[in-house]
This record gives sequence, structure tokens and C-alpha cells, in this order.
Amino acid sequence: MDTKTQKRNIIIKEILFWKQNKMLPEQYCDYLLALYNQGENPDISDRERSKFPFMGFLTASLIFALIPFSLFVIYFTELSFVLQTAILAGFVVLLIFAGIYYSNKEMLLPLIYITAALVTLIYSVHITGVFFNGSTNITYAVLFMNCFAWLVSGVYLKYWYFTAAAILGGFILMVSIVI
Repeated sequence: MDTKTQKRNIIIKEILFWKQNKMLPEQYCDYLLALYNQGENPDISDRERSKFPFMGFLTASLIFALIPFSLFVIYFTELSFVLQTAILAGFVVLLIFAGIYYSNKEMLLPLIYITAALVTLIYSVHITGVFFNGSTNITYAVLFMNCFAWLVSGVYLKYWYFTAAAILGGFILMVSIVI
């Protein structure tokens, strides 16, 4: 392989990297690829694939595993309240950093948002139970605030499942208060 072909392949790999990580708009990347491929359309699907295709699944599984682990930390351990709070706050910080890191990858971002919302719900109910001795009125207020935050997030981010969860959660809370 001559140096021109090597340079061209390096440039094509770099453009594919830009396209995959959304560093440039997709139209620009397609134009540059067509320019450097001289109008030919080589099989770029193999190049665009990740070297580790299971990493997305593994990351999603680890993120989603924070929910049962949060429940385990709160309800099935004899850890002090401060340590439980530190662990759950660490989970929320981890989810925030994961959200920032995966902000360009549209597949994992909703999963991170859902996990963060559920961990925050679990955490807020736990704190309410500890500080207010399980007062039902305050617990209902905290649950309504969570539903309101979900509604705002659903409308702002245009995620229908947050909006639906907020409406359904608010309805269930109202029914449970009346009954």
C-alpha cells in the first residue's frame, strides 16, 4: 500500500470517528467520505461498528443495576444513614457523569434519565422516612414533587414516558389519598 492510500485510509477512519461521535453533522461527514472515496461507496458499515459491540449492552445493564442495588442498600443492609446517603448520592453523581459522557449517544441517555429518576425517587422517600418518621402527608408531598419533576422533565426533554409516568403517578397518588 502506498503512502497516498495510507493517508486516505487514515482520513476516512477519522471522518468515520467524527460521524460516529457526532463531532460534525452527518451531512458534512457523508460529503467528506464521498469526496475522499472519490464517489465510491465502500463498505463502511464494518468500520463504523464498535470494536466491542457488547459494551453498550454492558453499560446499560450496569446503569440499570443501580436501581435494585439502591433498594438493597436502603432496605436490606444495616448501614448507617450517613453511609446510605453517601452511597446513593454517589449513584446520582455517577449517573450525572454518565449522562454527560453519553450525551451524544441517543440510546443510553433515556436509560440514564430513567435510572436517575428512580434512584432519586427511592432516595427522597427514604430521606422522608428518616427525617419525618414516615409521615404520610410529607411522603405524599415528596411523591407529588417527584411526579411534578418528571412532568417538567418529560415536557422539556420531550420524553413521553416521563410525562406518562408523572400523570399516572399523580393519579395513583390522588386515588390513594382519597381512599
